[in-house]
Amino acid sequence: MKSILFTLFQTKKGLELLDEEFEDDLRRKSTIIFALYAVVVFFFQFSVENESNGFALNFVGLLFTVFISILLCMLVALIIHKIGKLLGGKANYVEVSSLLAYAMIPTILGILILGIFNKTDILVYDVNNVYFRSFILLLSWSFSLKILIQGLLKFNQYDLGKALLTISPFIISILIVNVVY
Repeated sequence: MKSILFTLFQTKKGLELLDEEFEDDLRRKSTIIFALYAVVVFFFQFSVENESNGFALNFVGLLFTVFISILLCMLVALIIHKIGKLLGGKANYVEVSSLLAYAMIPTILGILILGIFNKTDILVYDVNNVYFRSFILLLSWSFSLKILIQGLLKFNQYDLGKALLTISPFIISILIVNVVY
């Protein structure tokens, strides 16, 4: 938990803490974060019409969403890892996977904030306003990209151009997820 908070607010120190963790812990945390992303998206995309399906069917839908999310995130991490290796990067798959998971946390928080505002009447401002939603998502994605770029620079030990080239699948996956959801 400490490494997650440091990664959000003091990225370099958080990445140092991330580098010191055991690989088994990193795998476990990465899988939990990938699953958390799916749960947050599923919960806030859930509508009143889906309640008529019953608990069992909705639970199966949630499990399917979590499984697909974990699978897709691991695939994106593998692609980022392989591209990094082609470009001469030094990071291993577990480091890249955990880095991707930690980079997803601002996006999860952005979706969580939008979902809470949408499900409650906390704001008088219209949360469904495209500009407000776009601002929150753009802000969270910017933090995610910052974490991912700094992590790739640290773990792969190469320059900014190669880091940007390496994360192109991540940017493409964000666009795909944005279109799907």
